[in-house]
Amino acid sequence: MKKLLTLLVAAMVLAGCSSAPATPSATPAETETPAATAELKVGTGSVTSLSTADATADKEGQVQFNTTFATVVLEGDVIKHVSIDTAQNTGKFGTDGAITAPEDPTLTPTKKEKKEAYGMASASEIGKEWFEQIAALEEYAVGKTVAEVVGMKTYAKDDKHPAVPEVEELKTSVTMSVGDYLKAIQVAADNAVAVENVAKVGTGSVTSLSVADATADKDGQIQANTTFAVVALDADGKIVYTSIDTAQNTGKFSTAGAITGPEDPTLTPTKKEKKEAYGMLAASEIKKEWFEQIAALEAYAVGKTVADVVGMKTFAKDDNHPAVPEVEELKTSVTMSVGDYLKALEVASNNAVEIK
Repeated sequence: MKKLLTLLVAAMVLAGCSSAPATPSATPAETETPAATAELKVGTGSVTSLSTADATADKEGQVQFNTTFATVVLEGDVIKHVSIDTAQNTGKFGTDGAITAPEDPTLTPTKKEKKEAYGMASASEIGKEWFEQIAALEEYAVGKTVAEVVGMKTYAKDDKHPAVPEVEELKTSVTMSVGDYLKAIQVAADNAVAVENVAKVGTGSVTSLSVADATADKDGQIQANTTFAVVALDADGKIVYTSIDTAQNTGKFSTAGAITGPEDPTLTPTKKEKKEAYGMLAASEIKKEWFEQIAALEAYAVGKTVADVVGMKTFAKDDNHPAVPEVEELKTSVTMSVGDYLKALEVASNNAVEIK
């Protein structure tokens, strides 16, 4: 009887195999989770150096602003794209406290925008202009981690060149000091946030320079407002991310041409970095600080085309506010003038390149 039962079970197993073949076991490769794509992040940041000098009988006094701003696109910690530029602007004055330069304060191109007109090639030991050298540094950075780039070995060539790259790949392409450029890359990386659907990224800036003679009642002043923006666009040209900031720095001097401010020229945070310390809240009719209002403008831009945003309707509230948004969604969040912010956004869009 036991033998008969065994034969019946074997027959049933064979019958089951012929009518419904067993599903083959999945191979390890088929059950493995697809490799996750590293998160794409976009960030921008800046570093400003401010230098001042009193006027003398032999030489004009001077206030010079160097705002270096960088944008990075990161995949994990690896740089996929980087853009670096410097807005260098100078105001000069005599021993009587009267402004002597610039002749036209509306002409404020960046070093990259000046191209050959910047005039570094003739003094360069490798015969390369600033825009060529910065392009070589940008190219070198792509494919490396932020730590590898900002931690590159440098040496002091002289007092004006304290951080020249001591890197074999850059010996024939970058002989200028790169300290502020590396610092700006680090700030941009620290500010980077995750962004989806990035197809193109661009950076741009606009600088307004204002000057005033010294009088018996008031110090003379040279002020630079460098607004820089980054914009990320999707494949349809819609904004998926933007960040806008302004480096506002001022130098002051007396009727004798002596520098009176700033007290500490090394303290140069941007408006966004100052946060509440910028002090716009007390004068704001909607009781919002600069960093809050610019965040509202940035949020408003997402999902729109650049043309939609820069073409927004504005109105002149007064001489100090010539372009306040006349947009329903921004009435309770942005009451400051946005002219330079929209211009910088448009320049950034015009400079946008494909991210591969």
